[in-house]
Amino acid sequence: MLHSTQKHMIFLKETWLLLWLFFLFTTAFAQSYPKKLIAQLDTIIQSDQQYRSVATRKATKTPEEEASQMRKQSAIDIANMAKIDKIIAKYGYPGKSLVGEKYQSVALMVIQHNDPAAREKYLPLLIEAAGKGEVNASSVAIMIDRSKMDKGEKQIYGSQLHETKQGVKLIPIEDEPNVNVRRAKVGLPPLEVYLKHWNFNYKLPTTINPNPADWYYVPEARSESAVELIGGDNALYSKLFYPAKAKENNISGFVTIELTIDKNGIPKNPVVVKSLGYGCDEEALRVIKEARFTNTSGEEAEMRMRLPFPYVK
Repeated sequence: MLHSTQKHMIFLKETWLLLWLFFLFTTAFAQSYPKKLIAQLDTIIQSDQQYRSVATRKATKTPEEEASQMRKQSAIDIANMAKIDKIIAKYGYPGKSLVGEKYQSVALMVIQHNDPAAREKYLPLLIEAAGKGEVNASSVAIMIDRSKMDKGEKQIYGSQLHETKQGVKLIPIEDEPNVNVRRAKVGLPPLEVYLKHWNFNYKLPTTINPNPADWYYVPEARSESAVELIGGDNALYSKLFYPAKAKENNISGFVTIELTIDKNGIPKNPVVVKSLGYGCDEEALRVIKEARFTNTSGEEAEMRMRLPFPYVK
């Protein structure tokens, strides 16, 4: 599922919930913790909040300013993910026994703030770490819900919401009458308490008394043919130049870009959500900005595209 600026906003309080969990049990870490790794994680968590902080978000005055801030944050998120990839490759998940209580959720937060592919890649590792007590189970529960939402499935713990013109709504929950039992097992408060942060007067449903259908958000099915790339993928890819720096360093793979297609088929606000570097990101953005689409949906459409480097016909 794609994430627009508005979708970033709905997860702001969720982010601060994770930060609360992050600092709740903060203690002075022992000398046995690797100092360089601790310093790196400290820098990462600060940059993770650079444009997400409440103060920064309140300072924005227009949707354009908001979008600009989130584009800057997205670039930081990609850079942070590259750092976490290297840390995990070297140490495994950097949990409590390695970095202490204070920093055990840093890698999780960075993964959560990246694209669905990153969350899906590391979710088994996070679940394993939670089972060993290396990271808070409550934080991993939120990640599980986010992953379920990414795939269009019902969530498990009720942590995911969606902002609509009619107000905040719940993403549907699997076995909802027992959601509080599952939340208690991972250390989350009852759903009624959690949803009061959004002035949502929630109650657990029963077979006899189900909750109103308009409390829940179910995405409308969109025809795949409503938005189409004029000329097709191959015509788009053929416009890509393989940057000299990427060629020199034998870089290959995909640049993933998130964008909005307006009613006239013009790309808006393209953002790199999975980077290759070495000039590939800039080249992918150039080609996407020049692309044109047909859009018969009658409204703006969000989409994600993967551009190959190098492109071979």
